[in-house]
Amino acid sequence: MQLQITASDILNSRIELFKRKEFDFITTREGKSHIKQDKALQILTDNETEEFLYGGAAGGAKSWTGCVWLAFNCLLYPGTRWFIARKELKRLTESTLITFFKVCKEYNITGFKFNAQKNFILFSNGSRIDLLDGKHIPSDPMFERFGSTEYTGGWIEEAPECAFGLFEVLKTRIGRHLNDKYNVLAKILLTANPNKNWVYREFYKPFIQGALGGLRKFLQSLVTENPFIESGYIDRLKRTKDKSKRERLLKGNWEYDDDPNALCSYDNILAVFNNNQIPLRHEYFLTADIARLGSDKAIVAVWDGWVVVDYKVFEKSLTTEIQDCINTFRREYNIPAHQAVADEDGVGGGVVDNCGILGFTNNASPVAEEVPDGYGDERYQKPQYNNYQTQCGYYLVKMINSFNFWFKAEISEQYKEEITEELEQLKSYKVEDDRKVYLLPKKEIKENIGRSPDWRDLFLMRAHFDINPQSNYEISW
Repeated sequence: MQLQITASDILNSRIELFKRKEFDFITTREGKSHIKQDKALQILTDNETEEFLYGGAAGGAKSWTGCVWLAFNCLLYPGTRWFIARKELKRLTESTLITFFKVCKEYNITGFKFNAQKNFILFSNGSRIDLLDGKHIPSDPMFERFGSTEYTGGWIEEAPECAFGLFEVLKTRIGRHLNDKYNVLAKILLTANPNKNWVYREFYKPFIQGALGGLRKFLQSLVTENPFIESGYIDRLKRTKDKSKRERLLKGNWEYDDDPNALCSYDNILAVFNNNQIPLRHEYFLTADIARLGSDKAIVAVWDGWVVVDYKVFEKSLTTEIQDCINTFRREYNIPAHQAVADEDGVGGGVVDNCGILGFTNNASPVAEEVPDGYGDERYQKPQYNNYQTQCGYYLVKMINSFNFWFKAEISEQYKEEITEELEQLKSYKVEDDRKVYLLPKKEIKENIGRSPDWRDLFLMRAHFDINPQSNYEISW
């Protein structure tokens, strides 16, 4: 007598295989195997990795893998609680949730219900997956709304879209619900396409430098490594005219930013270190970004026109040391006081006074711009910058994109990386406001790169001498 194998028998068999970390039933179909997906699932079920970044290109089965991991964990460990977070709950329910339903259909997973009012998936064995709206709310800047919830583990989908603070909070909420009972290591999964923000800083950059800690892992999966990708998808990626999208989504190149608000391309920023076609004019200027009460580094730079020919970085310093550096540079390069400027916030005011040079302060009004030759008032609309810093920032953007800015002085790879990262933060802001032009503020930049943009500030100040060349008095930005 032949026994009938039911769908329940098949599912129970797959749960057992998942428990034994044998993932062929997931990663192999029609004689084809997704090797990277198998590696990802091995990491997601190991006993050492706590924070795992998976993806790094389009079409690498990131969402499918995340849904499989959570679904089978819920089946394997009754009563556990998990989460899927994404910047926008609407996109989570319209995209990631649909993938979850597809995964359940593929592997005959039943016995769960989706609560659309409270946004959670509840399994018949008591396990639960919460769908979290991870957007940043001004009234809740520290994501305290998640501070009391206890989870077994969880997943942040499209992690670069979310604030670093969300990751910091959610990783403190895992390992709090039945982990000891089932001997399950607390894990947080991040899935992502390449992006130059905190995911790059925290995971990808340490990975390529061989410095990613043992508790963290990164696995890149390209679309060309996914044997189950739908026909034509790769060809469409190859045909896209947007180089940034092609590099990021097809090749998995993390060095290209895809932010539509970015004002300088990655290639134009890299050219800053190679623009040796710019002639030296032997007309020198000095800019200085002064550390604010010791919280940031201090940098002093000497410019020949728009060419940085000398500089000094103070990781920690006394104001007297910075003053000595400014005075030494002024004597060496014969720089008059009205062609030297330093930011005047915090301790910078004392440096400005003692050196007798120009000073910058925050949030002053922009200066009037001349109408370009050949443009009447009706044809040319003057930009309405929200402050002088923004005006200087957009002028810096113009110099970068026209290949008229050259960092000629010898520089370490560390500082070159810092400069590149900070210039990539030259982005428009509040684009929906058609009354004024804004630049991405320092607070947002600190959130993105984890530090103050000191090099950017140093370069911004050089624009003053072009925008307001007749000024020989204290100015503001």
